[in-house]
Amino acid sequence: METQARYTLVGSFVLAAILAVFAFVYWLHNTGGIADRQLFRVRFQSSVSGLLKGSTVLFNGIRVGEVTEIDLSPDAPKDVLVTIAVDNSAPVRSDTVVNVDFQGLTGAPVIELSGGDPKAAPFATTGEPPLLNASAESTQSLTQSARGTLNRLDKVIDDNSAALHDAITGISTFAGVLSRNSERIDGILAGLERFAGGAKTKPGIYNLSALAKSAVCPDASRPQLVVPEPAAPMAFNSDKVVIVGDPPETSPFEKAQFTDNIPAVVQSKVIESFEGSGCFAAVTRPLDNLEPSDQLQTEIRQFAIALTSSPAATVEIAIKLVSAGGKIVGSRNFKETAPLPTVDAQGAVTALDGAFGKVLASAVPWVAKLPVDAPAPEPAEAPKGAKKGAAPDDDIPEPEMPEPPPAP
Repeated sequence: METQARYTLVGSFVLAAILAVFAFVYWLHNTGGIADRQLFRVRFQSSVSGLLKGSTVLFNGIRVGEVTEIDLSPDAPKDVLVTIAVDNSAPVRSDTVVNVDFQGLTGAPVIELSGGDPKAAPFATTGEPPLLNASAESTQSLTQSARGTLNRLDKVIDDNSAALHDAITGISTFAGVLSRNSERIDGILAGLERFAGGAKTKPGIYNLSALAKSAVCPDASRPQLVVPEPAAPMAFNSDKVVIVGDPPETSPFEKAQFTDNIPAVVQSKVIESFEGSGCFAAVTRPLDNLEPSDQLQTEIRQFAIALTSSPAATVEIAIKLVSAGGKIVGSRNFKETAPLPTVDAQGAVTALDGAFGKVLASAVPWVAKLPVDAPAPEPAEAPKGAKKGAAPDDDIPEPEMPEPPPAP
């Protein structure tokens, strides 16, 4: 009984499989659309490389069938006959254009149908499959098209090789001239930019710092002090930052500018620093109505940025204290340096300000400790009756005239 039941189960499975196959064939033949398709023969007059059975047939980009057969023409060895099955709803006419196109990333070939006069009668659905003739250019592959384009380009290059050589030589020569004159070109462009009012940034305005107020002296024990404008070489008599050496292109030192010429700025900050020391009764610039006073005569010998392996600012100022009587009480040269924090305009001004601050920090206490010279003696008043402007020693009584001898 068990053996008979097993045979019954196997037979039922085989019968179900056979019915499923027949059902699939029926669906493919009817619902799948094979029964509603019409066969066409397409004559290609060149190679159809890559076209296979089952390749897609499109009409205006819509899939309407596939390739069913590919045969060689017995009458014309160059021709290829391709049988396609097309849905009856596709409006295929006698003037329908046939091409081979390539689709997808892999470039799979497909047959592309397009065009046709809507007034033309459709092909008959009985008898031999209607024949469609494809043009000779319809099967030209992308590789062939690219090869033809390259051949034409190669011919153009060959025909114009001399002109292309001259053009390339001229470009190379022009590039060499530009390279050798790049600095001049940059200067010309900068001049044009300034002439046209370009968006070049304006120079930054900077100032120096005075010495901070400190009680160098407990009280103002010294007389008033007059500070004339420092003497300076012509190179330092400017409001620009002076550079010793060639500044690099990436260092825009030309954007640094002081509020006034360097001697005037130094004079202002020297006066402010000595006022803050508290050692002098007054500190001022030279005035016509001032009585003779001590003078602080200065000379700027160095006030620049030295562009060496380690860029630094150098400030050197010679100072003389001259008393009201015209005597040099003290003379000393002060020289200080400071490294640039950054190699640019702001860094240059910061370094100069630092070196100048060191000079003031040494000069103010030194001047305050110099001895106070006695003032010049005032001229004595002339006696009454004396001539105006005559010296006192000139007022000497004239000797008496001798009496004449008696007459004989």
